[in-house]
Amino acid sequence: SSGINAEYGGTLHCTNCTNCTFSIGPITGSIFLENCSNSTYHVTCQQARIHATQNATFYFHVSSRPIIEDCKGLRVGRREQFYGDYEKDFSEAGLGETNKWSDVDDFNWLSKDHSPNWQLID
Repeated sequence: SSGINAEYGGTLHCTNCTNCTFSIGPITGSIFLENCSNSTYHVTCQQARIHATQNATFYFHVSSRPIIEDCKGLRVGRREQFYGDYEKDFSEAGLGETNKWSDVDDFNWLSKDHSPNWQLID
């Protein structure tokens, strides 16, 4: 198990992360995760793309709809964990107040019914 805390930056690419916790400041671009499992992500970003990931929890502030593909057992909630300079970093990143954290697009689930591959955190 490991934890990563970082202030804001341009992109995040994470592959094969297992049993990790991430608390990431505003990402002006995108996060791309693949082959990750049993991890927790506190992320603010413009775009989120998650591939082949299982049993992971996401707390998002995301400007566009998060995209998942080949994923199972994802939990999604609104970001509520912050750090001391978060508001300053958020302002400098220029992401705006739009937060589409709950509007997940599952590219493996084209039905209008809710995808079984992710759920909202109550």
